[in-house]
Amino acid sequence: MKSINKDKEYFKKIKIIRTELLMWGEQNLRKFPWRETSDPYKIVIAEVMLHRTKADQVKDVYEKFILKYPDFESIVKAGREAIKADLKSLGLFWRADLLYDMAVQVVEKYGGKLPLERKKLMAMPGVGNYISAAILCFGFNLPEPVLDTNTVRVLGRIFGLNITDSSRRSKLYYDVMYDLINFWDPRTVSFSLIDFANAVCIPGEKPRCEICNLKDICIYYSEL
Repeated sequence: MKSINKDKEYFKKIKIIRTELLMWGEQNLRKFPWRETSDPYKIVIAEVMLHRTKADQVKDVYEKFILKYPDFESIVKAGREAIKADLKSLGLFWRADLLYDMAVQVVEKYGGKLPLERKKLMAMPGVGNYISAAILCFGFNLPEPVLDTNTVRVLGRIFGLNITDSSRRSKLYYDVMYDLINFWDPRTVSFSLIDFANAVCIPGEKPRCEICNLKDICIYYSEL
């Protein structure tokens, strides 16, 4: 299936998915320090650190970094080399340069506060679709779809959509996830979807369908 007919049945299915994800999330959401805040600064720091790195590896580094550098101004004041030293344990040294360059731009252009507009966010160093969406959704609780290989996998399986490397950048997936999270708490729905993908709708040929509370409306499951 390459398209979706947005009829009554579609929106009924969207509502079921949202409800079931929230119910699942009440018992299963993972706890991380960056999820306990709505501060856009702390969220962008976490998202940069989490790129290609597991959350458990990031946790201690993140907490120490936030204590030492509570805002963009403190990053700029410390200097590029200090940031590199504090992020050394995570590897991928480009992250230190990215954070420093981003901090300089935020301080110089926006007075130390991240802008609310996606276009302005994406004009900053290292901020693409995913990080800009994460800032708006997790930081400002706006219905901005956070699409990656994990969220795409769940939506693609449930709706029987083609899943490719470019799906996370497709308008089709953007629209489906927007419909899913476009209600009063998009942040919690998004976290629930991300964790559901990590724990239940896992990658590979053997997702944990036997414990999935969405299998009755899942096209992937119906075709097994």
